[in-house]
Amino acid sequence: MEYVRSINVAGPIDQVASLYVDMALWPEWQPELLSVEVLEGAPPATGGRSRLTYRRGRGTMVMTESISLSDLPGTWNAVYEAPGIHNICDTRFVAVDAHTTLVEQRNVFRLSGMMRIVGVLFRNAFPHETQKSLRIYKGFVEKRLGTTP
Repeated sequence: MEYVRSINVAGPIDQVASLYVDMALWPEWQPELLSVEVLEGAPPATGGRSRLTYRRGRGTMVMTESISLSDLPGTWNAVYEAPGIHNICDTRFVAVDAHTTLVEQRNVFRLSGMMRIVGVLFRNAFPHETQKSLRIYKGFVEKRLGTTP
């Protein structure tokens, strides 16, 4: 499964991109995130690896994040892996103008086992969740920068 979602954020590209990769701020715009543990390197730099734990319903989901390319403020690409899930997430930041940044995410999911069935049954949920996350991020950035239109 592959899709692209995007959103315009009121803020300059340097700030929008740097807030996106600041792991200390992730819980502010990823409310389900319970913990981040650096495993290797220095995320958000290329080659960095982390273990992310998210609340999912009544349980938790643990995934590994591997940064495949950090070329900010333009690009930040990561691979997320969990049982049955391999997700390549390429995030681009494009300056629309001096005060607006387009944040675009391209996601490629490879699902196996039980997650393959989940992917078929809830195919539309994946892009919906990505767009929801982008909307939350937009609100977080605009509130933090005081740029809410």
